[in-house]
Amino acid sequence: MNKEILDTLPNKPGIYKFLNEDEEILYIGKAINLRNRVKSYFANELTDRPRIKQMIPLIKDIQVVETNNEIESLVLESILIKKHKPFYNSDKKDDKSYAWIYISTKEKFPTVEIVRKISNNDLKKGRIFGPYPSSTSTKRIFSYLRKIYPFCTCKKENSRECLYFHLGLCPGPHQGHISEKDYRKNINEIIKFLNGRKRGHISELEKEMKIYSKNKEYEKAAQLRDRINDLKYLGEKIDFEMNDTELSYVERRKRVLKENFLDLKEELGIKKLDRIECYDISNIQGKLSYGSMVVAQDGEIRRSEYRIFKIRNIDTPNDPAMLRSILERRFNTKNLEKYTLLPDIVLVDGGKSQLSVLKESIPKTVFLVGISKGKRLKRQGKKKLDEFWVVIGNEIKRIDIENKSILIDLRDEAHRFAILHHRKARIRESKKSVLADIEGVGEKRRKLLITKFKDIDGIKKATEDDLNNILKNKRIAKNIFKYFH
Repeated sequence: MNKEILDTLPNKPGIYKFLNEDEEILYIGKAINLRNRVKSYFANELTDRPRIKQMIPLIKDIQVVETNNEIESLVLESILIKKHKPFYNSDKKDDKSYAWIYISTKEKFPTVEIVRKISNNDLKKGRIFGPYPSSTSTKRIFSYLRKIYPFCTCKKENSRECLYFHLGLCPGPHQGHISEKDYRKNINEIIKFLNGRKRGHISELEKEMKIYSKNKEYEKAAQLRDRINDLKYLGEKIDFEMNDTELSYVERRKRVLKENFLDLKEELGIKKLDRIECYDISNIQGKLSYGSMVVAQDGEIRRSEYRIFKIRNIDTPNDPAMLRSILERRFNTKNLEKYTLLPDIVLVDGGKSQLSVLKESIPKTVFLVGISKGKRLKRQGKKKLDEFWVVIGNEIKRIDIENKSILIDLRDEAHRFAILHHRKARIRESKKSVLADIEGVGEKRRKLLITKFKDIDGIKKATEDDLNNILKNKRIAKNIFKYFH
C-alpha cells in the first residue's frame, strides 16, 4: 500500500474502508481522528486482534468519508457495515436501528417521543432529531428534558388529568391548565436544545458540579457529570436524516461545504471562488526546510492535490523568503502545466509583513489572504484569536471574516503537512549520521539495512547472521553488530 495515503489522511472524524487489490471492502471502521486511527493499524503489532492482523497485508487502498462529529461517523459506519458486510467486521451486522426523537410540531399540542421507525406521513407532520446510537443516554435525557420543559404524550384529548400531570411531567394542556402559547414555549426550548443550543444550560450545571466537588459531595458531583455528558451527547448537532445512505449523506455534506465557499466569496467581494491554495513552511534555523501546499476545491479539502516543496536555496531562518521561493516555483510559467487549475485565493500562514513580501509573487488575478495569531484572546486564558489580512490594490488591511472555518482548516492542514515532511527529513538525517559512523557502511549499504530492518531499532535487534544475510559481508556485519552492542 502507498504510504503517502497515510500522510494525507485528515485529523477529522469519519469512517474508513480498507480495500484489497480487487477493490473489495475488507473492513469498515469509524474514528474521532481518521489519521491517528488508520495509522495505528500499520504501527502496532495488533496482538490482541489476530483476525485484523491477518488482514493488514491484504490492504492495497484506503477510502475515507469525513463526518461532522463522532455520532455521524458511528451511524454511517453501521449503515455501511449492514450494506457491505465486510469479511473482517465481526460485529454490527445485525438489523438494530438507532433511536430518534420525534416532535409532532403540526399538532395543536405537540407530543415528544422516542422512535426507531416512523412513517413518511408522520415525518411531514413534525420534526425528527438524531439518530442516537446510545439508547440509554437518549432515554435519560428524554426524562430530564421532560422535567425541565414538561410536555404531553397523550394522543387524544382527555377530560381527566393523567398520572404524568400529577408527577409534574405533563402541564395538562387538554384540561386547560396551560395555554397553547405557553405550551409551545416548552416545545420550542426542547427543539433549541436538540438543535445544539445548550451551552448556557451546561455551563450552569458545570458550575454546580464544581461546588459539589469542592464541598466533597462526590456522589452528587458524579451524577451531574453524567448528566452533562448525556446533554453534550444528545445536544450534538447531527446532520443525518432517516433513510440516509452514504451517497445521500456525502452529497448533502458537499452542498453545505459549497454553500460555505459561496458565502466566503460574497464576504470577500471577489468574482469567483472555486479553489483555494494554502502554503506554509517548516524548518529548524533554516535547515531541512520544506514548504507545503494544500488545496480546497468547491468547499472540500482535496488531499490528492497536496504538494511538498523542498527548499534548497535558503539556509537561514527566513519564512517570508521561503514562502516567496515556493510561490515563485508554483506560479512559474514553466511549472503551470503540473497543476490543473489556478487558485482564486492564495492563503498563507502569516500577517502583514509576510503579505508585503509575497504580493508580487502571485498572479494579479489571485486574491492574497494571510492568517495570523492576533493579540486578542477568544476568552481570558484561552487561545489567541486568528486575524485575517488581505491585499487590496497596494494596501494590506486586516479584516474580520465570519465564514472562516475552511481557511482555518486549510492553515492547520498546511502546517501539519509541512511539519510531517520536515520531521521525516530529520529522521532520515539521524539515520544517516548513526550509520555513517560505522566503518564500511556507505549510502548503498545504509539503504539496504533501512529497507530490511525499517529503522535503527530494527538494526540494533538484528543478529550478526541477520546482518550478513543482507550485506553478504561478514566483516561489515561484525562491525555493525559490535557498534550497537
